[in-house]
Amino acid sequence: MFDGADPRGKPPTVAVTEIVQVGPHEIPVETEHRTAFMPQPGAPMFDYMIDVETTGTNPEENAIIQIAAVRFNRHTKEIDHRFFDRALTVPEGRYWSESTRDWWMGQPDVLRGILSRAEPSAIVIKAFWDWVAEGSSLCPRAFWGKPTTFDYNFIASYFRQYGLMQPFHYREAIDLNSYLLGRGHENRRDFWKTIEPVGDAHNALHDCLYQIRAIFAS
Repeated sequence: MFDGADPRGKPPTVAVTEIVQVGPHEIPVETEHRTAFMPQPGAPMFDYMIDVETTGTNPEENAIIQIAAVRFNRHTKEIDHRFFDRALTVPEGRYWSESTRDWWMGQPDVLRGILSRAEPSAIVIKAFWDWVAEGSSLCPRAFWGKPTTFDYNFIASYFRQYGLMQPFHYREAIDLNSYLLGRGHENRRDFWKTIEPVGDAHNALHDCLYQIRAIFAS
């Protein structure tokens, strides 16, 4: 007795795949199984937004006076609230650029807040290295900066000065300005006007959180 089924049998199933980002890697995944590969809440955080305030623009000669860093996950839009935020004294061999000192005189309240809690630079840079090492090492850590040519080079210079291994591979340094261009924000000045400010400009921690907001909104 004919049961109504197509005598030719069921049509073949066509597997449709799409590229999914898993950590720093892109892999093809069948669409029907995609949710298993989507970043889940509480997933490891490999993104590090890092900002430094300095006594000049030369990473080999000028000094860092504040390091702030925030771990986050750009896929799930989660932030690890165990921030790093420490101020540093100027070590021997590094100095203030007079033009930068003059610029900071226009930000007296922010500068006063940084200098009032400054600790020996050797202690702070080791503490920063330890904080970075606490994060997941399953995948390479992404160093985010605005721009990376500034923040990455200063941090790398201090790691070298104090004999610490660089925990951020240069291939995993992501420039925020370039990222926004890649997301279609050709006029970055107008885009930044749409992002709600966080605290004081040129406070490194507030700048980190502001920049992460931009990534999430892009």
